[in-house]
Parts: sequence; structure tokens; C-alpha cells
Amino acid sequence: MSNKHLVILSAFLGGLIVCLFAAPCLAEGQDASAVIAQVPAPTSPAVVSGTTSATITQATEAAAGQLPIELTPVRLPERRSAGEAIDAIKTGFLYKLPARMFFNATVENSLRLETNVYQTAHHQRADMVYRILPNVTLGYNLTRRTSVAANYFFLRDQYTRNAHILSRNIQSAGIRLDHDIPINQRTNARVGLFWRELFVTHFHWFNDMIPTASISRVVGYRGWVYATVMGQLRWIDWYKTFQEGDQFYSIGGVYRRGGWTFLHDTTLVTNFGKRQLRLGPNNQQFILTFEAAHPIVRHVPVVAFVRAQPIFNIGANEALGFAGYNFRIFGGLRAELNKPAIFPIKLRT
Repeated sequence: MSNKHLVILSAFLGGLIVCLFAAPCLAEGQDASAVIAQVPAPTSPAVVSGTTSATITQATEAAAGQLPIELTPVRLPERRSAGEAIDAIKTGFLYKLPARMFFNATVENSLRLETNVYQTAHHQRADMVYRILPNVTLGYNLTRRTSVAANYFFLRDQYTRNAHILSRNIQSAGIRLDHDIPINQRTNARVGLFWRELFVTHFHWFNDMIPTASISRVVGYRGWVYATVMGQLRWIDWYKTFQEGDQFYSIGGVYRRGGWTFLHDTTLVTNFGKRQLRLGPNNQQFILTFEAAHPIVRHVPVVAFVRAQPIFNIGANEALGFAGYNFRIFGGLRAELNKPAIFPIKLRT
């Protein structure tokens, strides 16, 4: 057989090999040139010369050019982390809710040391307290500035040494109406009214009406500050008997850096009411709160936090339960899930 015939036969065999290797690879969505590059070079002595190699290259290009070029890309399974899967589930669930609906759900578990559990001026007694606090708010924005919402929370304080006297359950269920008053792009004011029923173990049911007014301002890109004035009017027996009126004056701020969130709050509480119903005299409390929190795992909405809370009782004349200094130090976990109200964005034409 002549050299010419060998060349033609080798070219034919080379094209056949390319087709056999390229067909299954192109089905996976690869480029034809990449497939050709993967075909092993022929090892026959008859095709070693440069002319023969050029002939094989032309033959393989011609064979590849006859393959279909409008291929449907195949998406191979991707490896995803557990955090990304959680985010996808959460986002899919939130998008199915009405746009103007908003909600916030938190569950807090904490263990705290309390240095003066009976709030006395002398002979203070310390105790360890376990607390669980789920809190759920579900609301709807009637307009961009006005919203209505329902709130429920449950609080359980379980004392270690004084459980038979101080351990208690507290439940609150209520509805609130809020209205925002934008001042500028960084500052917003809000006024609201909250009605609730408060159920406390071993006590009467309380009926509270709580008007509030607050102002908040964004500071930089990582923080914001706020000031709040809140009144609490309390009745018992379904608004038949007035018990007391309390005022809360608070200032504070939140700062975020990296994964950390730092909070500071200063609150002055003044209490006025009927001594026989309050089981003590009128008094004031000065409460400082410092908290640092950080997520435990990325993409999972659970944070670990530490909170310190000095409490100063003022003007109670050493009355049991209304006097002395108390210090609380908390450590625990908090899980949170929230959805804001969403409005369409109007673009300038």
C-alpha cells in the first residue's frame, strides 16, 4: 500500500476517533475545541511528519464542524452549603407573604446572675435565674407611614434558690397602632398606642394602655441612636380599677462592626399609683443596659449575647421589693426571623 493511501486511511481513522471522543463530551456542554485538545495524538510511525499532522488537523476540524452547534447547556448539580440552603428556604417563604405584611419573631434563652432578687436595701440575696422569652409581632402597613400590628410574648423566669416564691410566668397579648413621621433621610419620628392584656402567675390580670413617642437617627453606616418616651396606664379587673401610671424615658444606641452588634440603653422609670394595689410606695428606677452579640454560625440567624444591667432603686424608703441596688449579668442565645413591609420603588422618568 502506498504512502498516499496510508495518509488517507490515517486521516479517516483520526476523524473517526475525534467523533467518538467528542460526541459524549459535547453532550455535557463542553466546547468542541476543548474536546479536540483532549484527543490523544496518534502514535503510528506513518503519521509523524509535519505534513501528515497538518492533514490530520484539517480532518478533525472538518469532522468537528459537522457536529451540531446549537447545544442545550446542561446544568450540573452544585454543591451548596447548609447556610445557603437555609437562606434559600427563608427567602422563598418570605416572598410568598403579602408585600405589606411584616413580622418579627425572636426566641431568647438566657442564664443570669442576679445579686439582689428581693430588691432590698440591706441583706441582699443573690440567685441564678433561667429565662426563656419568645416574642412575636405580626402586622400590616395600611400606608407607607401607618401600620397596625398584634404582639404576643411569653416570659418564664425560673429561680434556683427561691423558685417557690419568685419563679413566675408572664404572658402579654395586645394590638398596636403606629405612625411614622419622617424628618429627613436619616431621622424618623414615630408615635403609637399599644393596648395589651398582661397575665402574671399568682397576680391579677392587668389591662395596659401604652402611648409612645420616639425619634431615631442613623449615624454613619454602622449605627443609629434613639430617644423614647413611653407611658403605661394600668388597670385591673378589665379597666374597672386603676392601679398605677408609669413613665419610661430612654436614650440609647446600636453599633455594628463586622459580625458584632453593640447596644447601650439608659432608662429612667417613674411609678405613681395606689400603694395598696402596687404593694409598695411610689418609686423610681434607673436602669443601664450594655449588650454585645455575635452570630454563632454564618447564614444561621442565631446570636450569642452577653448583657450587663445595673439597676438603681430610688425613693422607696427601704421598702421590700422597691429598694436597694441590683446587678444582673446575662449570657444566652437569641434566634430571630423578620420580614419588613415592602413597597414598589418609583423610578424617575
